[in-house]
Amino acid sequence: MLATAYEKMDGNYGRWTIIREIDGESLRRAHEIFSNYKKRGVVLNESFEEDAWKLTNQAITVNLSWPVFEAAFHKHTMGWIGCGCRCFQDCAKAYVVFNLGALSLPALQELTRTLAALAGKTSEEAAMSKIHIDHIIRLLQIIPGGCEERDCVIEALEEKAEQSWNPDKGKQRKLADFNSYLRFNAILADFWRSADRRQKLFYFPVYFWWNLTAILPPRPMELLLTPRDCLENTTGGGSVLTVRRTKLKGGVRKIAYRIDEDYELKKYTISRALAQELRDYLSGTQMERGTEIATLFVLDPHFSYLHTTRAASRYYTFAYLNTCLSRFCKEAIEDRGMESLRIRFGDTRHIAMASLIITGGSPVICKELAGHSDIDISSHYYSNISNLVECVTLERYRMSKGSAMSMAGIQRYPSAAIETGLRVEGGWCDAATVAAGDIGECLKAAGENGQIGDCACCAHYWPVDPGIRVSFFNEADGKHRVDADCQYLMRMVELARKGIGKTEDISAALLRLQQSSSHYSDCILEKYEKAGNT
Repeated sequence: MLATAYEKMDGNYGRWTIIREIDGESLRRAHEIFSNYKKRGVVLNESFEEDAWKLTNQAITVNLSWPVFEAAFHKHTMGWIGCGCRCFQDCAKAYVVFNLGALSLPALQELTRTLAALAGKTSEEAAMSKIHIDHIIRLLQIIPGGCEERDCVIEALEEKAEQSWNPDKGKQRKLADFNSYLRFNAILADFWRSADRRQKLFYFPVYFWWNLTAILPPRPMELLLTPRDCLENTTGGGSVLTVRRTKLKGGVRKIAYRIDEDYELKKYTISRALAQELRDYLSGTQMERGTEIATLFVLDPHFSYLHTTRAASRYYTFAYLNTCLSRFCKEAIEDRGMESLRIRFGDTRHIAMASLIITGGSPVICKELAGHSDIDISSHYYSNISNLVECVTLERYRMSKGSAMSMAGIQRYPSAAIETGLRVEGGWCDAATVAAGDIGECLKAAGENGQIGDCACCAHYWPVDPGIRVSFFNEADGKHRVDADCQYLMRMVELARKGIGKTEDISAALLRLQQSSSHYSDCILEKYEKAGNT
């Protein structure tokens, strides 16, 4: 059984139809959907029956090929699949058509290759499939007819799908070394100060990507689809950047394969420095040929710098952006004798959001700038924060040395043991109201980093070891506190998302995380200071 969405969406609701078998009616429906996408300019073919389809989303064009070798199909496949060669091809085509709007064009291309390759496989080979297992199962279930051997293949694939389920799916991204990004920032800034006009025009896409990430972490395709007419001045002398943000958040919308329908224009204020660099790029490329879809980055400076012939491309693609970054790493880093850096475009969104959280940004702001439909989707950015704190602190230490220790404790010496106090960590509390469950007195005590309820700074606290002492930070404990506070913040966000928590709880958790991050930073500074003195 296959649930497929209609090509039209009514407001926030989608209509779905259930395909239990590819029969005459469902094939008619597939032809109708094919024709609709053809009218909209997504399908560039004349007929559903053609053995090769060409589809475009205005940015890229892909080919979907349906080569079916009848001799191999009759010999290896027809016996277990239970239908003829032409029937199988029509079913596979219909299946792909029913997934239009649900999958991106590259994903549809890969799916087509998998389904086309199924024709000619034996049942044993089909049961050993490693990719698109769920799609193969659904296709085999809705092909008309059937036989026991096909059911065995479906059963084997279902078992494999269950066994290969990844419980870690959806967890935080494994980021490259944060130090790479901190060093990259300094290298790029230094390179840009001495770069000539030709270098700036070639490397501007990387410069723009890096500096825009500090304001608005874009997805690579959002960056590449930035409109050419993207900069305007405000009445107050500021600058506003217009960018495209995807509407396809969380997979809840159908893909239209049209830029104006899948993306929306958003405006953000940018710094004067970035705005000036953008003006310089627009001015320096105004005589160059624009792209077919009127995007910011033009192609001629790229091919001119590389001394290659301009390719027949409709816009500045991710492949060109990746080439530009690789070339920068070689020219500005490796050729100057510095250690190579591992930089990935997708990581910067996570780093920017983690930095925003520990410097006071709220989860709501994080959600908006990341371009997510839900606060919960942004919560995985809160992980890896302890690693970021450590790397940022190292860079701080390299520039200026901080204090490695602090004075802690209270200069109070009790004449006798406290018998009525409440036992707390490291001592006793003599506040009767606290012992009764009222934490009003606790809220009056704040630590040196602003922590509310710090017993060591409370007038009601009597330590086991009285007197003033030198307090050294515990690095392992500091890292544990940051990681624990990250998890606590994510739990508060989840409760609020479900409607059983309060936004005040999120604010408190965010403050707690910022305090533990500050403490952990002091731990790391102490560690580097000790190492520097040995």
